[in-house]
Amino acid sequence: MTLSPPISRTPSGYVFADKKDSGPYGSRWLVSRAGDEARLADFVAPDDDPFLVSLCTNSMCLKEATSSPFTVNVLEGGWLENGDYYQVLDLSQGAQTLEKKPGRMPEEETLALGLNLVRALKHLHKREFVHAAICPEVVYAEDGKFRLGEFWWAHTLTGKTLDPDLFQFFPMNVFQSALRFFAPEVLLGFPPARESDLYSVGALMFYLLTGETPCKMPAEIDPVGGLEALSKEQPRSILKFRKDLANKTVGILEKLLDRDADNRSNIFRFEDMLALAVGESPPDDGLQ
Repeated sequence: MTLSPPISRTPSGYVFADKKDSGPYGSRWLVSRAGDEARLADFVAPDDDPFLVSLCTNSMCLKEATSSPFTVNVLEGGWLENGDYYQVLDLSQGAQTLEKKPGRMPEEETLALGLNLVRALKHLHKREFVHAAICPEVVYAEDGKFRLGEFWWAHTLTGKTLDPDLFQFFPMNVFQSALRFFAPEVLLGFPPARESDLYSVGALMFYLLTGETPCKMPAEIDPVGGLEALSKEQPRSILKFRKDLANKTVGILEKLLDRDADNRSNIFRFEDMLALAVGESPPDDGLQ
């Protein structure tokens, strides 16, 4: 039986339609209001947990910076009277995270996904933010398009979390599945940057094409030891798993997964390569 939450937990102007799913850090509900279609909403009950309080505060600080067709925009967000945090997402009931799409993704679709994510990152990076935790759980497929969401762990380009208290929890409290897609420099303790976001896009594309992550996950049980061991792994060639891929796809992945962050420092170059790979003309925004 699906239970509805108390009316007092509804954000201003919205009504609950049905329980939808669990989110990364709390419950996710379907909400709607007069004159608007149903949207997904996250509800997190931080109580006195300092980690969740700072996580929610960090996410709320980024709300105004996510207005893009390539991101999951936060339409409204804030604290309810009972102390819960909520955010209404620009997502419909049919949206699904990539973790819920089983099987390998076709090459052309993966390239299109990569292009959408790079454009989402270009939007964020221009506003001096990095996502910092790209993985299958934060990318949404909706109506044949892919959008980047879940900005709980956003950092500034100077390597700071938007809520200073959240810094002490990074990266140890990031959901474990995301660590598989972290750039080696972040695993070593450096703050996330533009270049580490791009590495994560490459790692995610590799995973969607093969079902494997570029680096083998270590058997180390200790979290700190596991991160250090993972940071030292050399990314495997995708040709070990897929010999049928086009040379352009292999080349893009090799560049995105370069261990040297300086070699993946130009997001416009990757946008051009991915646009050409999917048959688009590269953008002429005058910013290259």
